[in-house]
Amino acid sequence: MNYETLQLEIKHGIARLTLNRPDKLNALSMQSMLDLKAGLKEVIASREARALLITGAGRGFCPGADMTSPRTGLNPDDVDELLRDYFAPTFQLLQTLKIPTVAAVNGVSAGAGVSLALSCDIVLAARSAYFMQSFVNIGLVPDTGASWLVSKAVGNARATALMLLGERLPAETAAEWGMIWKCVDDDALQQEAEAIVSKLAAGPTTAYSLIKNLMRETQTNSLQDQMLLETAYQTTARNTTDHIEAKKAFAEKRKPVYIGR
Repeated sequence: MNYETLQLEIKHGIARLTLNRPDKLNALSMQSMLDLKAGLKEVIASREARALLITGAGRGFCPGADMTSPRTGLNPDDVDELLRDYFAPTFQLLQTLKIPTVAAVNGVSAGAGVSLALSCDIVLAARSAYFMQSFVNIGLVPDTGASWLVSKAVGNARATALMLLGERLPAETAAEWGMIWKCVDDDALQQEAEAIVSKLAAGPTTAYSLIKNLMRETQTNSLQDQMLLETAYQTTARNTTDHIEAKKAFAEKRKPVYIGR
């Protein structure tokens, strides 16, 4: 399927989604949201995709919403429509994908662009990249889940300062703070990202999905409830074809070949 604002390729178990508005540094328009949601649904429907990689074309990852793009068809009396009906559902769809997701941040990531990156399971960033809670710089408050995502990633004190000051957070500092998985040299970003997503695409897909669910539940569960959930999920994982293959491979002293079931 062809998209106006992104490129999507699904091959060898990997879905590669590239935001493709390089002249706008991949700012998110209404059309971007339509395309991104449709693209994610295509990934979900695919029987081949076992991991997703998101990055940006050109020199930017995503500077947030495109404030100048047309909003054809929206109700002018409903100022919340774009955020409520287009941005929020699409970001939530990404956050709840069953397969592992990786963001390769290749440049500026600001506003909703930060939320897009942090909605992925693993985030890598080029050393020249930066993250910015830019909402306050135009008199707005964080949206697209930024206040939740950033505070969970770096803690309330740092998140509050980032949102009140609206300053750049270099990728290297973001990694030091635990906001992202890793900061790498610019020319190594795509290679590193491909290595990670290739490993995930060849791994135990059901176990990955269960791990993602476990990590989400840590936000609200007590330790006791979390341990009960781990026990239940472990029972499910033990019955997968991939776990059976792993046990067989261990006994035969070889690497397991996972099929994602």
